[in-house]
Amino acid sequence: MYISLLRGGSIVQLYLISALLFSLIVAVFAVQNTETVIVKFLTFQFPISLVLVILGSAVIGALTLYFLSLFSKVSSWMKIRQLNQHKKQLEQQIQELEQKLSGIEEKTAIKDDEANTLSEAPSSDNENSGDDVENTESN
Repeated sequence: MYISLLRGGSIVQLYLISALLFSLIVAVFAVQNTETVIVKFLTFQFPISLVLVILGSAVIGALTLYFLSLFSKVSSWMKIRQLNQHKKQLEQQIQELEQKLSGIEEKTAIKDDEANTLSEAPSSDNENSGDDVENTESN
């Protein structure tokens, strides 16, 4: 059963079942220990039922775990928020760099076109100058 719950992906169900089993064990233990005990704290002492001591200890332990997990969740939320802000900054930087790259690519394309135009122009002049040489030789 334990392995199938983990494979099923529902870890919350596992925690819930574990908490219910632990609560049941604590309740049975508390009901079986009904004597009155004297609780001493600092200068105070008072008689109280052992059931209340056991259940009170369990509740205090559960609340402690809850607050510790809440602290952990808050720190996780803050970290997620910080990472999302960093992600937005990086995405903005990517956009800026892509715009710069497209501008550079446009300039490069224009320069390539100009270079092609310039390289084609002298070759046609060379052909004409060759014709001129032939014309001068025939004269």
